[in-house]
Amino acid sequence: MDPVEGWVEVRDEPRHRRRFEDEHIRMYDVLVAPGDTTLFHRHTEDTLYISINDARVQDRTWGSEEARTGDAPAGLCLCRPHRARPLIHQVTNVGDGPMRMIGAEIKASPPLRRGSPLEAAHHTLALERDRVRVYALDLAPGASTGSLDYGFAAYTVFLTVATVQVRDGDGTHSGVQAPGDVWWRPDGFRGTIANIGEEPLRALVAEWR
Repeated sequence: MDPVEGWVEVRDEPRHRRRFEDEHIRMYDVLVAPGDTTLFHRHTEDTLYISINDARVQDRTWGSEEARTGDAPAGLCLCRPHRARPLIHQVTNVGDGPMRMIGAEIKASPPLRRGSPLEAAHHTLALERDRVRVYALDLAPGASTGSLDYGFAAYTVFLTVATVQVRDGDGTHSGVQAPGDVWWRPDGFRGTIANIGEEPLRALVAEWR
């Protein structure tokens, strides 16, 4: 789509590549090469951002003459309230490697939600906001979560390469997950997650509220 007054909606910004969408979430994968700059684009939905690799970026807000430069380390997790405070900005990758970030718009609260935060082995509360909680999931090689019952619509983003075995109502299944891979389980999750590989597993599990 052609820019409107010099900017586009985030869904039309070409470096924000749409991955999937339903009535509760719209997820996109941001990839900006070294030295590259996004179009000015507008965010209007509360959005959870997770940085997949270390990056150094320059962020310029629409109408501002100055840009802010900062680091976005791998595993950075933040939620910005764009519904209340829409943002039009432009991002430049000023680092030496690609900048990759997963963005997820919180479109609506799902029917399945928890009251209190999850208390489960290997899960640590990392972020809590009005519309989302985020837990860090860490599993050493050979470790298992034991029996889990999330009780919420779960959005999981992997930060490391890991060989994962899942046992749930559909049986037992295994696979390799790479940084930036995503699971979306709107009906929650009951079962176990095990790291059957040789490297530590680290992921962020978000609870839509």
